[in-house]
Amino acid sequence: MPRGHIRPLALGALLIATAASRLPAQSLVRGTVREGATGRPLASASVRLAGTSHQTAADAAGGFALRGIPAGSYQLTVRHLGFAPEARPITLAGGDTLNVDVSLNPAAIPLSDIVVTPSRFGVADERAAATATLSHDDVETLPQLGEDVYRAIQRLPGLSTYDFTARFWVRGAPNDEVLARLDGVELLEPFHLKDLDASLSIVDVETVGNLTLTTGGFTAEYGDRLAGVLEMETLSDGTARPRTTLGLSITSVRASSRGQFAGGRGRWLASARRGYLDIVLKLIDAQEGIDPRYYDLGGKVEYQLGAHHRVSAHVLRAGDALTYGDEDEPQLDSRYGSSYAWLGWQAAFGQRVTARTVLSGARLSWRRTGLGAFAQVDSLDLQDRRGLDLVTLRQDWTAALADRLALRWGYDLRTGWADYGYFAWRERTVLDADTLARVRDTTIARLAPTGTAFGVYVAPRVRPLSPLTLEAGLRLDRHSWTGEHTWSPRVNAAYALGRRTTIRAAWGLYHQAHGLHQLAVQDGDPRFYPAERAEHRVLGLEHQLGSGIALRAEAYERRSSRLRPRFVNLNDYTEVFPEVQGDRARLDPTRGRARGLELLAERRLGGKLDWSLSYGAAVTEEEISGTLVPRIRDQRHTVAADVTYAPDASWRLSWGWQFHTGWPFTGSVFALDTLASGDPMIVGSFGPVNADRLPAYHRFDLRVTRRFTIGRSVLRVFLDLFNAYDRTNLNGYDYRVSVSGGRAVATRSGQELLPRLPTIGASWEF
Repeated sequence: MPRGHIRPLALGALLIATAASRLPAQSLVRGTVREGATGRPLASASVRLAGTSHQTAADAAGGFALRGIPAGSYQLTVRHLGFAPEARPITLAGGDTLNVDVSLNPAAIPLSDIVVTPSRFGVADERAAATATLSHDDVETLPQLGEDVYRAIQRLPGLSTYDFTARFWVRGAPNDEVLARLDGVELLEPFHLKDLDASLSIVDVETVGNLTLTTGGFTAEYGDRLAGVLEMETLSDGTARPRTTLGLSITSVRASSRGQFAGGRGRWLASARRGYLDIVLKLIDAQEGIDPRYYDLGGKVEYQLGAHHRVSAHVLRAGDALTYGDEDEPQLDSRYGSSYAWLGWQAAFGQRVTARTVLSGARLSWRRTGLGAFAQVDSLDLQDRRGLDLVTLRQDWTAALADRLALRWGYDLRTGWADYGYFAWRERTVLDADTLARVRDTTIARLAPTGTAFGVYVAPRVRPLSPLTLEAGLRLDRHSWTGEHTWSPRVNAAYALGRRTTIRAAWGLYHQAHGLHQLAVQDGDPRFYPAERAEHRVLGLEHQLGSGIALRAEAYERRSSRLRPRFVNLNDYTEVFPEVQGDRARLDPTRGRARGLELLAERRLGGKLDWSLSYGAAVTEEEISGTLVPRIRDQRHTVAADVTYAPDASWRLSWGWQFHTGWPFTGSVFALDTLASGDPMIVGSFGPVNADRLPAYHRFDLRVTRRFTIGRSVLRVFLDLFNAYDRTNLNGYDYRVSVSGGRAVATRSGQELLPRLPTIGASWEF
């Protein structure tokens, strides 16, 4: 194994399930959705049994069918963009067929609900419109590793990633430039297994009902991030009869439960996951020396106070532990913890004013210990202890001042306390004046910065013409630990060219402060730097075809400035002790630029055949020492395709293929030198930063999902095949150097990403 690498293994779980020989008879609900005034069929209307996973979309003739429904009482909900929703109670005795014809009446979309932001993708528990990119069922049944919500969306346009990590880059920007929120609270570093390149997120995919990802041009209520926004909402459609889900997958065993109380005015949700990678590794006696463990717990309670107020309480706790070491590495012992607790209040004051308030507290802790030697030569003693406490209050208000005028405003106030205790001692061999010498390096930092951050915004929205909606926003942010304030003006516009075509545009300035927990003390730099800045320019066109196919074309440019120094490893991106490696380097970019064109065509109606196809052309660069240099995840060309075939309600076959041109990397150069003693010495150095390119990456994944209805319960079993044709993709190179003919000769071997991985898993909802 190359130094510092940890390779994930092919892991699986076997589930043996038995079902009764006689299953209860299942019912069929079918019908047609039409426009009330004209009788015109409404293709792609969302049809769902509330509180269940039974959902579909109307076909081109407005017809729909829901099959395999157990006996019971349900509420059938029908929605379509631009029409008032319809809800009907139905009762099924078992084995019967119910015909339901639904008429929807046109309804004006409130000004505050019009989407003015381009670069926006959605995941919803219900298909409210044909423009929803993914449904909750899509997230569960598309090919993916680890049953992870972050991994499930990684094939969306503008995102890039690689096999080992759940993090994704947004149009060339790293994940820490993306604002992540869960039920209104900001999640900082929302990942498990940070020393294994953040392999999984701390958010359970089973609990996510709605998700919105914005990859550029986001509006003024979002501050302190340069690149994008990821908003997640947990499931809220609690059923009168509690529903519990048990799951088993490649990474974990999980349980979740949800239901109602107080006559439906209250709802609750609870979830728990425990990773079992440590148990599987021991059972198969593989990857000696690695012992990873993780868990997360989540829960919420919501209560409706009358018709206009809803209060909620939420908790989220995640923990990780890892020990690692072999004969060529120091022993690593790490512990990470994330705890969040928050209260929410959503209120309506009359018919025109709404508000959302979130009061939260967070505690994050990092502990990392390293002790031993590299290849029995270089010694290391490392102690890294860090902590962060945050208290945050945020309010967002919306007022409909008139039919063509709305006003949004709000603020957020945050107080934080950070703690750094860092010590690293290393003894190593260096070449000094043609002589090998032993040197000792020591880095010590003991800091406890504190501070407050305040942000306020105002964003009037106006409709000067019926098809045109404009929003002009202005945001002010101040951070006490840097002593600066920043102004961020933004403008967004949407113009409807008829019912099926919309043009969206955005321009704005964005700032991101140096976080209290982001000091580079491990690299000897304890300084806070000024806020980084980005300017977004986005223009997009969306069109809906009558067949339910959605088309999108979008061009963007993001210009970055005031960039702070960054410490990177030039040769190896998966080191468990990155700060003490010989390839550690400081980069001082002065400005950056990301430009691209994204094309997307998709049909996701929940029918027999859903698909999506996207293409992206992009350039992401930074200026370093006067030269434009590609960023590490610069993907010049990207293609992604997904297809889901559902012959009936019981089976789903999904496949996904993705391709992108090779990432840039920094090559190594070796030369032969002579010591003062006359002995030869191989000396290594690095070429220009990111001047070389890896081979192109491509991968084909498959997943088959089988759904069994057993009484009132549902069992889903899946078989997933990651990298089905076993493509050898690379993340970098390792070098073996020898002396031949009086010169140094280097032979390189690829740092391989994941091979073919078959996995099996299941979930049981009852």
